[in-house]
Amino acid sequence: MAARGDATRDKLLDATIRLVREVGYTQTTTRAIAQAAGVAEGTLYRHYPDKAGLLAAAISKRSAPVLAWVRGLPMKAGTGTLAGNLTDCLTRLATLRADIVPFELAILTDPELGRAAAAAHAAEPGPPEFLTQYLHAEQRLGRIRADVDPGRIAVVLLATLFGLAVPAPPAVDALGDSWPDVSDAVAMIVEGVAARPATSEPPRKV
Repeated sequence: MAARGDATRDKLLDATIRLVREVGYTQTTTRAIAQAAGVAEGTLYRHYPDKAGLLAAAISKRSAPVLAWVRGLPMKAGTGTLAGNLTDCLTRLATLRADIVPFELAILTDPELGRAAAAAHAAEPGPPEFLTQYLHAEQRLGRIRADVDPGRIAVVLLATLFGLAVPAPPAVDALGDSWPDVSDAVAMIVEGVAARPATSEPPRKV
């Protein structure tokens, strides 16, 4: 019985994601979602209290794989390169953001949905916290200067990510390891915060 309930919820969430992308949140009705999922509308309400709660759950499902990766970012400290790890992280977040733009627009225009989405994530740490933890770990390993604040670096990185997307959210297909805006922005930030090897040369006179 539990497995059947999980399968029904998955169908409802998948149908919600598909319809919101196709026609927008306002035009997506619970009846249309139920029909697309192949269940009765009453079944939908046995699993979710309303359309806002259903969409909040759909956003959580779509975000889960990327957020799970970001949650493991602190464990990557000391591996690979600082720039490579940060570029990977921000590219994944950029891809996710481009994918859920229709849902973000719905949250901005529907206060009830905004409250439901906020409640769904209220108790969970998010990308800023995990990115900060990762930067703290890299700092302890000596790969980031001791005189910089990892929390502020995290804010700058995320602000840069969203700033790059302001003119027009990039298409998901355009994002990847080679997306130059993310990698270039990360390279500039890392250049300023990465630890430098000690040198015995006296300072130059200017």
